[in-house]
Amino acid sequence: MAVGSDPRRLSKNELEAVHKTLIEVTRKQKSSDTPVDVAMAEGMVFWDAVGQLLQSMETELSETVRDEGMTAKAQLLSRRLGVARTCVRDLTRIRLTSFTRHAVSSNLLNSANGGSVGFQTLDWSRHDPSERVFYNGIRDLAEKYKVSTSWSSMLGSTEAESVTVVNEVIETLKDFSGGDDKDVPATTPSPPRQEPEWEEPDFDEEDRIRDMDGFPEHAASPSESRTLDEEVSEEPSELLRIRVLKDVEDPILMADGTEVALTEGDIENCPSLVAEILIAAGLAEAAPI
Repeated sequence: MAVGSDPRRLSKNELEAVHKTLIEVTRKQKSSDTPVDVAMAEGMVFWDAVGQLLQSMETELSETVRDEGMTAKAQLLSRRLGVARTCVRDLTRIRLTSFTRHAVSSNLLNSANGGSVGFQTLDWSRHDPSERVFYNGIRDLAEKYKVSTSWSSMLGSTEAESVTVVNEVIETLKDFSGGDDKDVPATTPSPPRQEPEWEEPDFDEEDRIRDMDGFPEHAASPSESRTLDEEVSEEPSELLRIRVLKDVEDPILMADGTEVALTEGDIENCPSLVAEILIAAGLAEAAPI
């Protein structure tokens, strides 16, 4: 996809595939110190697709609450949205850390050894364009740091080596922007190291959720098993004070596990996610003290 162009709208099936990819990439990245591949189908960019996925999930949840109330279906959709957001938060943190480590390490090792040391190069066709911009920015900052601290001189290196690395950073930025500068010498990347294949664990949570009565089409993917469920449960739930504007037919599940029936005029302290859903559906309004 060309930089700056509007992403195409994804179909429901494509969004479901993006959801599974998000979960899978998160699980792989947690066990890898280097950035794992996030290659998508042609015409799709990873983080753009994830953004469309979350927007679609929020819209579906809001419409369900407005039309049906806080039913079992709405609570399941709310849970799926929470897991997806947890994946985005964790994956972003881990990937930016891995890109930073890779950029700094490859820069310093190349300089310290007087040239390429066979450090694993990244195939940018298998990563998000925004991640490449971040990566090149880190390499540029590392070069500025070495200049300001006379890092090469401390190691007995020549200034020419620092200039070479700076040219490499400029070259990758021009390649990304689509420039046709013929004066910049092309470099041949070394073959990437083979990543270990991901083995799906025997425990499959998806089959259990698909057996739920009423809404099998909304069953969660293998993503919502073990590790992610534990992470979501560990996060403390915040309470928001709301005023009920309309009667809510179905009881609301509170943080302590009790069910409370909400009627017009009630003032309740609800979990933040439930409170936001009710406010978005026009069933309640914020009532801070």
